[in-house]
Amino acid sequence: MATELRYQREAIRADYIRAAIGIAFAVGPLLFIPQIHWVFAVILAVLGLLFLAFGVRTWLRGRTRILAGPEGLTVEDRRRRHLPWEALEEVKLAYFSTRRDRSQGWMQLTLIGNGTSISLDSPLEHFHEIAEEAARHVRARRLPVSTATVLNFESLGIHGLKPADPLAGSLRQGEG
Repeated sequence: MATELRYQREAIRADYIRAAIGIAFAVGPLLFIPQIHWVFAVILAVLGLLFLAFGVRTWLRGRTRILAGPEGLTVEDRRRRHLPWEALEEVKLAYFSTRRDRSQGWMQLTLIGNGTSISLDSPLEHFHEIAEEAARHVRARRLPVSTATVLNFESLGIHGLKPADPLAGSLRQGEG
């Protein structure tokens, strides 16, 4: 039986606030400064569009439906994607820091296989359990993972993964 997961409301709400503040600071001067230099107007308009895109992305994440089960993951957002655990070919776990000292940030788990790529961010409910399941399949099938991915799994308390042999990978690709 699959479990329906969603992104945490607090994280979505905080992203909406960030998008709104960004749009206000970017578009506000365009509305209230009558003779703004065109260079600054273009810069502010581009920034406004970036924050608008971030707001749309946040809205889409809030509507994303994820079904996690013993057979695999299904993500329903703009389109429907299903990735069976048995088809898993590649796993990446990246950490994106929001502070210079790396004390705050988020993780992104990317699962690739069967022509499908699914990326999940750490504000997702039960993110840790999905990461554990992905690591279990990596260990069982001895899938190659990067050293950074191994270290990021270890920071979650998930151990037992081995980094891919970089020399073997470069020889396989004809670089050595």
